[in-house]
Amino acid sequence: MSTWTPAAGVRMHARLLRPGRRTRGPVVMLHGLGVSAASLGPLAERLAERSTTLVCDLPGFGRTAADGPWSTRRVAGAVEEVLERRGLGRVVVVGHSWGCHVAALLAARHPERVGALVLLSPSFDRAPGGAPGHVLRLIADAPMERPSLVLGGARDYLRAGPRRLIATLRDARRIHLDEVVAGIGAPILVVRGSRDPLATGEWVRRIAAAAPDGRVAVVPRAAHGLGHDAPGAVAGAVSTFLEGSGHRPRMSRSHAGAPADQ
Repeated sequence: MSTWTPAAGVRMHARLLRPGRRTRGPVVMLHGLGVSAASLGPLAERLAERSTTLVCDLPGFGRTAADGPWSTRRVAGAVEEVLERRGLGRVVVVGHSWGCHVAALLAARHPERVGALVLLSPSFDRAPGGAPGHVLRLIADAPMERPSLVLGGARDYLRAGPRRLIATLRDARRIHLDEVVAGIGAPILVVRGSRDPLATGEWVRRIAAAAPDGRVAVVPRAAHGLGHDAPGAVAGAVSTFLEGSGHRPRMSRSHAGAPADQ
């Protein structure tokens, strides 16, 4: 069902999925640049089989309206306020692409709120080319994605508008994800698709190596849109990661196959 939570001066929209029988703590999901909560729908449904799952439309995207572009740090602050208002306690945060930056900033600033972190297809590495290079790699990824994701993403991009997209892209590129995760004590799983031109193998290994407790999982034949492209495989990797008390991972370091407006 749709929920609306006042946070940072806006009404944050999110899709709330409740399991028939909860066996794990809550999961909060944060989408990538330009798209919306719908882009993570198939994966959210898999994770919601065992966890209460909240899939947010970040400010300025999807159904969460916001005036002007927001910085990534401001977006992370709004998510933290949503967690507080909804009384979710410690959560597993799953970020995708730009959502990885939002998730990592949240975990670094509020470690008491994040029990574990899952970074899907983290973007904005330090490869030459800057923002134009990132856009070219995103275009190269599009033919490998499911048509439903491409069409939905196009609608979301038009809704967000070019000014917000460009400003958010430039802001995110100034945040070095490998440096942020170095200060996060919670266990971190970094997941990429083997065909992803944006989250390269070198980049995800660098992020995991920088984290005090980092792991890497690779999904064969998948591209950038992991939440839509390979929900079953990603959910399996996340489940393996979260097994054990306190969300402690058991996988190899190098490989891994409330009160609110509703």
